[in-house]
Amino acid sequence: MNLTRGIIFLICAIAFMSCQKEDDLFLEETTNLEVTDNSFENEVSSKSSVQTICYGIPIPEGYIPVQYVYRNFCPYIQGMTFNAIVIKKDDSPRIINAGAGCDDNYCIWIVGENFEPDAYIDIRTTTGETIIGTYRGADRQINISPNGDDTMSIRLRTDLERSEFASRGLRIWVVNPEARKWADGRTVKRPGNPNPNDDCNGGDCIDP
Repeated sequence: MNLTRGIIFLICAIAFMSCQKEDDLFLEETTNLEVTDNSFENEVSSKSSVQTICYGIPIPEGYIPVQYVYRNFCPYIQGMTFNAIVIKKDDSPRIINAGAGCDDNYCIWIVGENFEPDAYIDIRTTTGETIIGTYRGADRQINISPNGDDTMSIRLRTDLERSEFASRGLRIWVVNPEARKWADGRTVKRPGNPNPNDDCNGGDCIDP
């Protein structure tokens, strides 16, 4: 009887030690995962334009999702391998508002954000894909504000641009050449009843 008990005890001890090794291995793998996770968090926190938000929270305006990940500070989602989203600030130019300017309404002004110093404007008709006008350098006036909205303005040059602007409107894009990104197109149309006595060549014109 004592021999039988001894054999049973020995078997249980071996089984316990075997389970303990597996638990230790699991803990080591978990620890390694957390170290990798923390290093990623450090990388994220070092970039001011990159943030991590919990899944389900609306992505702030001006940010885009980069990666779906798991974070301990977010609620667990059953059946999901992630519960958070890494987001970064979208550096694409963005048009906030645009309209006609100058006394004869043949100028176009644009208010937006993320304009590069060399940003330029492409113009298309509302019915075609061909670029009918590009305004770079001295052909456009640009003001980049570090704490506010960026602005650009142009004076339409050609009869085609002016005719389309007055009838069906023009489709405008702001292009960042260095980042190779552009803002979504915005349709702008010349309002009616311009001042017939001012051709915008005088001092009251907003000179682009």
